Amino acid sequence: MELDARKLDARYEALKSERSGWEAAWQDLAELFLPTRWRADSDDSSYRQPKINSRLLDSTGVLGMRTLAAGLQGGMTSPVRPWFRLRLAHDAGQTPPGVNRWLDEVTERMRTVLHQSNFYNQIHALYGDLGTFGTGLMFETADEDGLMFHRVPAGEYVLDVDGDGFVDACFRRLHLTARQMVDIWGEGGVPDAVLSAAKNGPAAGGAVRYSVVHGVFPRTDARLGQKVSTAGKPYASVYWVRDAGGSGKAQILSEGGFDMFPCFAPRWDVNPNDVYGRSPAMDVMPDCKMLQAMTETLRRSQQKIADPPMLGDSNLQRYGVGLNPGELTFGDFSVTQGRPLVVPVQQPDAAAIQHALEALREVKDTVNSGLYVDLFRMLMDSERRQITATEIEAKQSEKMLLIGPVVERLHTELLSPLVKRTYQLMGEWGALPDPPDGMQAAELDVEFESVLAQAQKITATGSIDQGVAFLVHLAGARPEALDVLDATETARAYLDRIGMPQSCIADEQAVQAARQKRAEQEQAMRQQQEMASAGQAAQDFTGAARNLGETPAGADGQTLMESLVGGLTGAGGM
Repeated sequence: MELDARKLDARYEALKSERSGWEAAWQDLAELFLPTRWRADSDDSSYRQPKINSRLLDSTGVLGMRTLAAGLQGGMTSPVRPWFRLRLAHDAGQTPPGVNRWLDEVTERMRTVLHQSNFYNQIHALYGDLGTFGTGLMFETADEDGLMFHRVPAGEYVLDVDGDGFVDACFRRLHLTARQMVDIWGEGGVPDAVLSAAKNGPAAGGAVRYSVVHGVFPRTDARLGQKVSTAGKPYASVYWVRDAGGSGKAQILSEGGFDMFPCFAPRWDVNPNDVYGRSPAMDVMPDCKMLQAMTETLRRSQQKIADPPMLGDSNLQRYGVGLNPGELTFGDFSVTQGRPLVVPVQQPDAAAIQHALEALREVKDTVNSGLYVDLFRMLMDSERRQITATEIEAKQSEKMLLIGPVVERLHTELLSPLVKRTYQLMGEWGALPDPPDGMQAAELDVEFESVLAQAQKITATGSIDQGVAFLVHLAGARPEALDVLDATETARAYLDRIGMPQSCIADEQAVQAARQKRAEQEQAMRQQQEMASAGQAAQDFTGAARNLGETPAGADGQTLMESLVGGLTGAGGM
């Protein structure tokens, strides 16, 4: 099916119309929390001058969002500690031999590839967008140099969702110069007007920017799993220029495709019928606006204390008065009659200033609390090198309950698809080790072991601890209470929840082999003990008989054995 640039452009405009209700809110949020991250679709002035908010009087929102972004990165995708691992989607009891070690090796290779890319740089910026606008967008592509991630600023993209509410289509706007377009698509791949602008010199080619749209969306005519050409892959990737040379017509520049959706569009929180998400910055935006007004009033009051408006005697009008430090004023003191030459018109009350500072501090605390600054500062300000999930759960259990749904949504909409796509791309490069026997048809899953992910699961270990402690205590009076505890499954569940690497946990075959070997050793030991006991009994009997034959029984010189035998003989003759 040939794609129609006119229809694609119409769909892009329709999605922009649906997004229009969010634009005003996003612009207000950007001014308070991320002054440099907003990009309007129709505005190319940001390419000519830096976008800095000179009206911002209080930076609490900006600094709080910076802490939130850094905290999410350290708590969910830390570059200095493992945050994910691969595992089989099936029961661990069915794991073939050698699979756990292979999974750990694959996981380590994937971590190395992510470190070599720009992933951690882009994910940090994405977390800031997510906390401010409630929605973020990032692309993952690959070439001969490895993985490449591209974060798209808010305002430069539109999204669409499928019937289940998951994002499956995105369109992003790019403002490219004629020179850039020729560099990307070649002289034969751009309209004549663009090629002419690029060849007329850097002034024309560099000053004029063209609106290019990149769309990624499902192909309704593709069959999943079928070997198809690049243009027929399940997800289409199309670039088109909207209006080249004033023609008013859209023209396709290139068409490609992806086997998996290459875009990740996480949302902080989303209503069932909405495409875009809601953010914690939206919750505290009224408080942040209040901070700007309160700060302006407080600064004016403080300035009046340092440099108050002054009232001078009317007689000084002909002389003038200098109010600068060290400045000398001449005048006729006879007309002042001993009164001060100049007095402050208004002197703010210092106590009122203190009350205003306290009120300002309370509003700042509200903003920081809404942005989870206290939770994320605990992650970053720990005196030790690493903080455990147990400490987070103990110190910030209430906050963890509030942020728990966000962590789960990020796993579903961002990190799990990202890990799976990275695995697929590495498989296409041949960068994965050969799988062991039994892995060809196995389905893989992603297990997250970041600090925040473990903090969500740490409550399960608490129930295990309490249950085992109760049974052990009960077994002191009723030993049969331990019969209800499956020690193997309890150990597996506990190790899984604390993030133990799979290679450190024996598979079911190894466990059964170890138990059989231990049973054989115990049986051999019991046999040795039985043989030793029998030998000891025989030795004791022989020694006792020897003692009977050597011990005197009376004055006639007979031994105990002789007396015993004689007695038995005599008894038999009766």
